[in-house]
Amino acid sequence: MLLGEPERTQADLNFVLFGFPVRVHPFFWLVALLLGIRSSTPADVLIWVVAIFLSILIHELGHAAVIRAYGFHPWITLYGLGGLASYNQGQAYGSRGHGSLAQVFISLAGPGAQFVLAAVLVGAIKLSGHRIAFFLGGEHPLQIAMDEIGSPYLTDFLFRIVVVSIFWGVLNLMPVYPLDGGQVARELLLVANPRDGIRQSLWLSIFTGAALAVIGLLLWHTVFMGILFGYLAFMSYTALRAYNGQGPGW
Repeated sequence: MLLGEPERTQADLNFVLFGFPVRVHPFFWLVALLLGIRSSTPADVLIWVVAIFLSILIHELGHAAVIRAYGFHPWITLYGLGGLASYNQGQAYGSRGHGSLAQVFISLAGPGAQFVLAAVLVGAIKLSGHRIAFFLGGEHPLQIAMDEIGSPYLTDFLFRIVVVSIFWGVLNLMPVYPLDGGQVARELLLVANPRDGIRQSLWLSIFTGAALAVIGLLLWHTVFMGILFGYLAFMSYTALRAYNGQGPGW
């Protein structure tokens, strides 16, 4: 969900996974910690941080795998509330990955990888003889109930990975820029209307982001969603003004 890569720091965690260089900025750990700070014990906080790290890493690996399939050499950066799978845009000229359809596939690969992860875990839980059930509605948009598996810590870990993978995957499919869904909407609108597609995608991002912010705050009582989508809607509004040549102000 990044607009650009953050500056490198001495506290970055760097490693290579499946041939992809991965960099984890320290701000990623800080935000993950803040989101899980309401957990009751240090062990719960640690489980949350590890679960969100693995799920978002799988998300970015999904992007990177499709980018590599198109002939590029991507790298992954985790930062803040998400991450970024980058590649050298200069290599795109004449490449199979240069068109709108390729960009749509690249964008959808991230949420798709998280959904596959959640499906694999749910299938493994059921095959092990344990129950897991999903409920829509109530105070939160999605509720999950599952049997204890092995130990409370393992149960909590699996539960959180499934929740984060589904929630983050669905969140990223919303047509709000720079989420994956916003980038898909931009590509499709550009194909349908090359002259005005970017402007249309920004208007869609503004209205969708504002609506989700209100839903998150008033219906689901989720401050996180309200702040996140309110901020993204404002950023799209600012981008629209800049695109129209009006400057960044109101």
